Amino acid sequence: MKPIPINEKLVWDYDIPEDAQENEAFRRWYLARVLSHGGDADLRAIGFQTIHDYLPELNLPREIREFWYWYFGQPHARERYGELDSTQVDYGYRTSELMQDVTHPRT
Repeated sequence: MKPIPINEKLVWDYDIPEDAQENEAFRRWYLARVLSHGGDADLRAIGFQTIHDYLPELNLPREIREFWYWYFGQPHARERYGELDSTQVDYGYRTSELMQDVTHPRT
């Protein structure tokens, strides 16, 4: 597994584990943090291939997840990085619809 640079400004509220580069749970958490709060330099540092490879496994806000699935669905990105499992992108919609039914029952 290729090490990813960690921007300590993005993890100011978290103790970085000593095995951060080998710890898959931390890696997924950090990648989600970069996609949610990082800047363009952070995105370039981790690389778009890493984002592509981990995207289906990341816990992200719906809007951010939708953007990245849209981006990787563009012809140039599909050609460069490959296909993504498109069933993951609509997960947020199903969850939202279920929550609407729970909080606002249909009459």
